[in-house]
Amino acid sequence: MSELESLLDKLHIFEKMYNAMRIVDPVRKTVLELKNGDLSYGEHPCFDIWMKNAICDNCISMRAFIENDTVFKIESMGDKIYMVTAVPVNVMARKLIVELLKETTQNLVFGDAQHGQDVRIFTMIEHMNRVAVKDALTEVFNRRYINERLPVDLLNAYAKDEPLSIIFADLDFFKKVNDTYGHMAGDAVLKEFAGLLDQHISKDKDWVARYGGEEFMLCLTNTHKSAAVEVAERIRKSMENKVFTVGSNSISITCSFGVHTIDENSRDATADEVIELVDKKLYEAKRLGRNRVVY
Repeated sequence: MSELESLLDKLHIFEKMYNAMRIVDPVRKTVLELKNGDLSYGEHPCFDIWMKNAICDNCISMRAFIENDTVFKIESMGDKIYMVTAVPVNVMARKLIVELLKETTQNLVFGDAQHGQDVRIFTMIEHMNRVAVKDALTEVFNRRYINERLPVDLLNAYAKDEPLSIIFADLDFFKKVNDTYGHMAGDAVLKEFAGLLDQHISKDKDWVARYGGEEFMLCLTNTHKSAAVEVAERIRKSMENKVFTVGSNSISITCSFGVHTIDENSRDATADEVIELVDKKLYEAKRLGRNRVVY
């Protein structure tokens, strides 16, 4: 019995337990179909089932793929609620994800419903899925989102033959802000800085995430290097002239940037390799005196 036949045989066990089952390539964001005894890529993206026109922010199939472990989440579709289970499997030398969907609309209870508590389940589901990939302090995306989304955007750029630009932004001498004004003031600066970064992207196609500490990543899809450098320069100049008001304190701080663009001359870099390349350019910006853009 082949690997595929063995997998399909095992999936039959779950037919009565789940409302739907499917095999997904989470990097390509595509559902695979069984044709002539083989798995082939279907025409529709995997997120279509949720009646969305965009990739799910909290993609547990990508998380299961990266962590090589089973992951669960609750999702809504129309007026129904589903428990989604993502299970990594190896089939024909490929790591794929089996998604199992179980409707739990009548079985899922939040809080003490017996006392008439107004439980806004759909709002809670949206909130939980958002919190999983958002940085609690700055409210931009978090490191987990970078790990799950950057490989997908890279693959899309390669497939569509489009440029993809990554910007690393790091606040200069940020430790001095914490040491001088306290960590609450430092947190306030980080939050406002994240908001400024968010204002300089196209929210329908680009994203901002906190990489760690005072370092942030901007991912600009279908953006050439020259345009990405312009974005970084606009932010740098804004920061150069900006005064953060925190309580009675007026705080000025600059920012350094590294920019790297994936184009027709670099089509084989992994997400980790891209991060390493752009991080080196950020380090060079720091080495050259900070408050500059290196690309």
